[in-house]
Amino acid sequence: MDGQRIVIGVDGSPGSIAALRVATDEARLRNAALRVVMAWQLTWPEMAIETPRLLEQGQEHARAQLDAALSELVVSDADLELTAELVSGHPVPVLIEATRDATMLVVGTRGTSGVVGAFVGSVAHAVIHHAHCPVLVVPQHG
Repeated sequence: MDGQRIVIGVDGSPGSIAALRVATDEARLRNAALRVVMAWQLTWPEMAIETPRLLEQGQEHARAQLDAALSELVVSDADLELTAELVSGHPVPVLIEATRDATMLVVGTRGTSGVVGAFVGSVAHAVIHHAHCPVLVVPQHG
């Protein structure tokens, strides 16, 4: 690796899976490390009754989504440096922080928020304006 790092934000949605595939291709083309980041947080109702078990269940659910997203990859290059991490917090600040040492951030156009009709989702919109590196926004269909 030549010091380049591509960060990809995933949430398990079809859009983030499409973005993950593009990020993997970009990492191979650039001989860059690939850092897969999934931010997770409890929903508002869950936060009201936050318990250690509820936190554990939320993290387990997020881990399962991350594992499912990673299972979509075909990592044939032994030289592709791939790391995956689960980070507690809202996706926008988590991804912005992850760009501090990144060459590029890749995100999908829409995630799991359910905002119908939006071309660029709220997370993509925010990171486009605040990331510390260039941002590649991938349409859901690649």
